[in-house]
Amino acid sequence: MEQVTLTVSDDGYGLVTLNRSDKMNAVTKQMADELLNALEQAKNIEHIKCLVIRGAGDRAFCAGGDLTELHGDLTSEQAYRTLLPMKQVLHELACFPVPTFAFLNGQARGGGCEIATACDFRYGLADGSYGFIQGQLGITPGWGGGEILYKRIPSNIAAHWLMEAQMYSASRALEIGWLHKIVTRQQMDGKELLRPFLEKSVEQLHVFKQQYIEKLSIEGLSQHMDQEVQHCAGLWESEAHVKAVRRFAASSRKNS
Repeated sequence: MEQVTLTVSDDGYGLVTLNRSDKMNAVTKQMADELLNALEQAKNIEHIKCLVIRGAGDRAFCAGGDLTELHGDLTSEQAYRTLLPMKQVLHELACFPVPTFAFLNGQARGGGCEIATACDFRYGLADGSYGFIQGQLGITPGWGGGEILYKRIPSNIAAHWLMEAQMYSASRALEIGWLHKIVTRQQMDGKELLRPFLEKSVEQLHVFKQQYIEKLSIEGLSQHMDQEVQHCAGLWESEAHVKAVRRFAASSRKNS
């Protein structure tokens, strides 16, 4: 079964759907490969004006990495190899030639927030919650999303969120500038949110996006994201991380 789907509307936007609603769209190795492939396909479609990423179902945008694959028994080297493909996905998203949107149709945790942060704009529900909770697992963001976060919001606020490692409400996420709009679920089902963008030409949007990339000083970002992946992988064998993952696994079995 495909874990990622790409559809292109007649109106000119691409929709990438994370398709593991039963697992809160947690990311597997297969999903990472399919995400990268979907982005490469979308980038080569000349008439695309915008790209939207959303999660299947109504519970979660993405709950981060699937801990059946990103478990606590990996060595640092194994963790690095497992994390790196999603770093490539996030970098492709950050550098995508037209505006990208995360339609947060539910909560986003850990790596889910990293994916959303790699998008240019984030729209979420009033009852949504979002958090870089990797710190609760004895690690740091592992896909390069922490590096991108520092380019999206003020650095002191980004640092506080990463170190605090707590979930934020939609209103708080809007207040700090991470969330751009709070919308209804019905709005997410249509193209109205994208209408102001779709009214522009492809050429206009390419210019706007290139200007934005330049202002973000994207040059050198890939290297810094690599360093973040290495730092996260270096913590993988730490006692704090191993214990945290085992606690999470035990809790999941108890609740299933």
